Amino acid sequence: MALEVLPIPLTWTLLPVLAVLFYLYAVRPLFIFRKMGVPGPTPVPVIGTTYLTAFWGFYNNNISVSDVGPVKGFFNGMTPALVISDAEMMKEIFVKQFHKFTNRQTDSQMINVKPLSRMVFQLLDDDWKNVRTTLSPAFSSSKLRQMTGAMNSCAEQLVENISSFATTKESFDVRQLTGAFTMDVIARTIFGTEINSQRNPQDPFAINAKKSSNINFNSPLIWLYLLFPGTMKRICELLDYQLFFPREATDFFNGVMDQLLAMRETDGGKGRVDMLQIMIDAHKEKDEDSTDGAKVHGKKQPLTRDDVVANGIGFFNAGYDTVSITLSFLLYHLALDQEIQDKVRQEIHDVTDGESLVDYEAVQKMSYLEMCVMETLRLYSLVPFLVRVAAEDVQLKDLTIPKGMGVSVPVLAIHYDPARWPEPRKFIPERFTKEEREKRNPYDWMPFGAGPRNCVGMRLAMMELKVGVAKILMKYRVTTGPDTQVPVKLNKWQQFPTPESPIRLMVEPVE
Repeated sequence: MALEVLPIPLTWTLLPVLAVLFYLYAVRPLFIFRKMGVPGPTPVPVIGTTYLTAFWGFYNNNISVSDVGPVKGFFNGMTPALVISDAEMMKEIFVKQFHKFTNRQTDSQMINVKPLSRMVFQLLDDDWKNVRTTLSPAFSSSKLRQMTGAMNSCAEQLVENISSFATTKESFDVRQLTGAFTMDVIARTIFGTEINSQRNPQDPFAINAKKSSNINFNSPLIWLYLLFPGTMKRICELLDYQLFFPREATDFFNGVMDQLLAMRETDGGKGRVDMLQIMIDAHKEKDEDSTDGAKVHGKKQPLTRDDVVANGIGFFNAGYDTVSITLSFLLYHLALDQEIQDKVRQEIHDVTDGESLVDYEAVQKMSYLEMCVMETLRLYSLVPFLVRVAAEDVQLKDLTIPKGMGVSVPVLAIHYDPARWPEPRKFIPERFTKEEREKRNPYDWMPFGAGPRNCVGMRLAMMELKVGVAKILMKYRVTTGPDTQVPVKLNKWQQFPTPESPIRLMVEPVE
């Protein structure tokens, strides 16, 4: 309406100005990959190539390396991102030039809403290095040895829950049982507290853990963040809104962490070896010139309360979903292939020599079970992409990556690449024999990431998976049932690989 009352010369002046501004903001930036000599799908102004993500989803294992690499340019909205699957370039990114690719996101993309913005998974530069260095001792061999008793206790409860279905000869939702098991393990080994969600599925821990991990990447708010990260960042920070974590669940775990911290202050944490105590020991009064636990004058800084709370919530959330999902898919494949299951059971029997306790030393000797775990993680990688950001202009082969550009490594596509993995959709544990692993490029398998910023809890997760499977197979044979969906179909829009329908299995006593 305003334009109608303007003189014609002014109207015709404004239109070209608007056209030039649209070109400068929404069109010209889309030529960056053409200038770099990088191929890629045709981007659309404002939405970039995000329309392809809408088509592919996050867990579409029909995506091939030819779709996304070896080097190809994509746009998340107006944000350019290189997708690289070239093995030599990956080695440069994750190891050789790691100091130039330390961060998973830029500061302009990180939603700084405390305490969750202090999770080690999200931190940048020296902040990340400081917190990571403090947390790493919680997953040492000596600490893991001391956790096996608690793991075995939780696994025995899992077996007891399974036994009821052996009696009734009914199928059961595997994820419900494995989720409660992993939740109890995390509570015991990481935070030194018992919640026993396996006996009480309505435990508030169980309910809120499911809420916090139920992130639907088809949400309009997340799509808005992908298209306009800077704008959504400012809005979320203004409203104190953490986009990827439901407020109700966050408030619950924040309160729980307060209670645990208060308890540790009372008893002094004597004799405790869990991660929470390690963080508490590192939680001292900050120097007057330090902020948010950042590194000051080259010295390592103590953790703040926000650091302790954020990483307590983060490890609880990450450990609950990832291990329970992997354990569910592993049991599913063992049920499908009884020959493989028998081989695993025989190894467990030989290693434990009839003892009921699966200790740290026994776990290290279960090489075939480890191969089965690794093959499960190949088929159902817990992350579809690994993301790093260039801290400066970086030269990779004949490609110059400008400062601030994101680089994504398509883990899922690599795990299904037939050039790397013959018959990639088959479950073949023998891919991970010592001989086969020595032949293969280490960047062909990356479910835990790679380089210094790999998953800090990897060893704990592997041990938890082995103990859980070992305790089950000692007593029961896992089988498919009439309601088992074969093959399993994944929901493309969940944070982690999730079946469209629950995996249902049956068990029978081992003869």
